[in-house]
Amino acid sequence: MKSTKLIYLFVFLVITALAGCNIVDPDRIEDPNNPSVNEVLEGANKAQLQNLISGLEIRHRSGAMGFTDVIGSFGREIYPMRASDPRNMRDLLGLAEGADAETDPSFRGLGTVWTTPYTAIKQANLIIRAVENTDNVTEEEKSGYLGVAKTLEAFQYLIPLLTQSQENGIRIDVDDPLNPGPFVGYDEALSEIRGLLDEAQTHLEAAGSSFPFNLTEGYADFNTPSTFINLNRAIDARAAIYAEDWSGALASLEEAKPFFELTSGEAAMSKGAYFVYTGPPDAFNPFYYTENAETSQIEMVHPSMITDAEEGDLRVANKFFERTNPITQQGLSSKYQDHRFESNTSPVPWLRNEELILIYAEAQMQQGNITEANEAINYVRNTWGLDNFSGSTPSEVTDQLLYERRYSLWYEFGHRWFDAKRYDRLDELPTDGGKIFNYYARPLSEQNWEDFN
Repeated sequence: MKSTKLIYLFVFLVITALAGCNIVDPDRIEDPNNPSVNEVLEGANKAQLQNLISGLEIRHRSGAMGFTDVIGSFGREIYPMRASDPRNMRDLLGLAEGADAETDPSFRGLGTVWTTPYTAIKQANLIIRAVENTDNVTEEEKSGYLGVAKTLEAFQYLIPLLTQSQENGIRIDVDDPLNPGPFVGYDEALSEIRGLLDEAQTHLEAAGSSFPFNLTEGYADFNTPSTFINLNRAIDARAAIYAEDWSGALASLEEAKPFFELTSGEAAMSKGAYFVYTGPPDAFNPFYYTENAETSQIEMVHPSMITDAEEGDLRVANKFFERTNPITQQGLSSKYQDHRFESNTSPVPWLRNEELILIYAEAQMQQGNITEANEAINYVRNTWGLDNFSGSTPSEVTDQLLYERRYSLWYEFGHRWFDAKRYDRLDELPTDGGKIFNYYARPLSEQNWEDFN
């Protein structure tokens, strides 16, 4: 009897509780750590906008880093030795029978060179819409948000563009995912990207003396509107050489000063923008491995980086560590691992003054200014313990320039592959028994969308 009464009491309490609730449409519980998009599209406050900027930094880091293994493999800067999934070696090096990035719209790694950067672009577009639809910041402050968002968005567009064929191109207008704009070819896309950088510069010029938000330490040299313009113009200088706009590259470098500095010395070479890693709850530096680590999950230096190096080049000693035992997979072997970082929280560069000096050299060379090109190349060579170079013809300077870019910019942005494409030298890359790809096919999802619409 006592047990029965307790059961009745329990049922009564449950009914009473339910009577006070709307079980059909319960009150929604908001997750403060995962706000919805709609919450920031109207009347966003500064705290919400700070979260969006921080999110853009993370997306930017993922977008620019995610494809490095893929393109580093294409350009034979590394061997992607990941024993847990042998497809990394077989597919990316073209070792597998039938592997062909140029014809397979679902080829390995395509997501990292397409989806990931477009996720960062989507984040930037969200910031732009949120800033345009709030009264909680001044017009001057809005300019700061827009300048940073559009600058990083433009950088992200370069990633898919450079991995597609000139004919395939990319979509630039993607703000509305259900009504995206058309694909535009290489030249038009570069023009659109540089136009976006120009828009960003205009915003930054109207943004006052300080930002209403914080950036990470990776932007320590660019944490005001005026100094962020230097970074913006440096990105434009990179885009300009891809567009073969040599005078435009030099003009942008001039506006990138004092970030851009024609001088020698390791400190000058290292100046730049970096991705910051702090460990949990953030990520670790994905390139760091303990020296001689006993692992089969590691990116190894391509052996040609050692055999092709000029004697006495300090970049070899600084960037490459000779292991006691080599790592071997798929019949390929390397004894050298990445040696650029001191710990798993070391920052990773994504644009440095050393690259800008070499952009300057290339632009001068292409305009016939051989003396100026030689001088710039020698700022780099002297920094790394090498004698002066003195080329007398564009062909000689081009050869030397590509050597310097190969070692100065190793495994930072897929530069070697892009440079080989730009100068029609893909046939000079070692095949390792596989094949060298010229571009990625357009993703299957994009092909299906085009067919359906």
